[in-house]
Amino acid sequence: MAACLGIPAILYAWDGFDAATTDLVEVLPDALPSRGDAVDVRDYVTDTVQTCLVENVTRNARTVELSVRTPEGRWRTLVMEGR
Repeated sequence: MAACLGIPAILYAWDGFDAATTDLVEVLPDALPSRGDAVDVRDYVTDTVQTCLVENVTRNARTVELSVRTPEGRWRTLVMEGR
């Protein structure tokens, strides 16, 4: 409906933080990924977006930990709001 009216659709993102730096991040798409999926990770501090490869997904009681690999080969653990 919004697209028909010329109103831009709201993109939903999944909020969390980087476990190593505690910097706030968001992940797109707003869905629980699986191992091997590509996700876009936006860093709020640097205002940059990287496409990362999901290596592992761990569900906890209140959070979900995503282990991702950046294009440079660096590993990051992102702690996201629970799903």
